Amino acid sequence: MNELRSFLPLLLPLLVIELALLFIALVDLIRRDQVRYLPKWAWAVIILLLNFLGPIAYLLIGREEG
Repeated sequence: MNELRSFLPLLLPLLVIELALLFIALVDLIRRDQVRYLPKWAWAVIILLLNFLGPIAYLLIGREEG
């Protein structure tokens, strides 16, 4: 248990970043009419299942320009 407490200060910022990316990507996905390459439901699955990579992939390549 002491080991976990020693890693907590390192893990907490990563958790906050992960939750922020998840929230931003899902809100953006919901608000957009169209996305690129995949249907919206597939992007939602990718965002939810692929921790850091899913939201980043959506934000970089999945969003429709404009």
